[in-house]
Amino acid sequence: MYPELPPMQIVINNAGVQNEDDIDINLKGTIAVTEHYAVQPEIRSVIMIGSASGHTGSEFPEYAASKGGILSYTKNVAMRIAPYQATCNSLDFGGVMTELNKPVMEDEKLWNAIMDLTPLKRWMSVEEAAEWIYFMAVQNRFCTGQNILIDGLEAGNSNFIWPE
Repeated sequence: MYPELPPMQIVINNAGVQNEDDIDINLKGTIAVTEHYAVQPEIRSVIMIGSASGHTGSEFPEYAASKGGILSYTKNVAMRIAPYQATCNSLDFGGVMTELNKPVMEDEKLWNAIMDLTPLKRWMSVEEAAEWIYFMAVQNRFCTGQNILIDGLEAGNSNFIWPE
């Protein structure tokens, strides 16, 4: 089922969909990949890409639940790979300027409503997200088991739920 690859030193789980398969893809898929490739002696870093929704419960219920599951699973993996001197953290982004979010960014009314709730008045760029991932995966050697909310304080100001 999984391709045979050499032992991984870094695993970055970036599963994220918003449909009826949220739990299967976002949570169960992340668990399957991690268990197969990351929980082994050569691992040095596991990065889970979570979501601010995992902290707030906002947005679509299945999506929020799938990303909430990532929070506790991150701590579980961190404890199990610590004997290898490896780290595991979840980077839980708020809005990121991606193609997936393009419909939201192009809906002027919705975008303005979101920006009204966003203290920095912008979303994170893909490059900024990559910098966080690089730092935590490559440079970090001590911070582990953490769920790091990186959302420009958006979650602190809202209980935003996507319109139906």
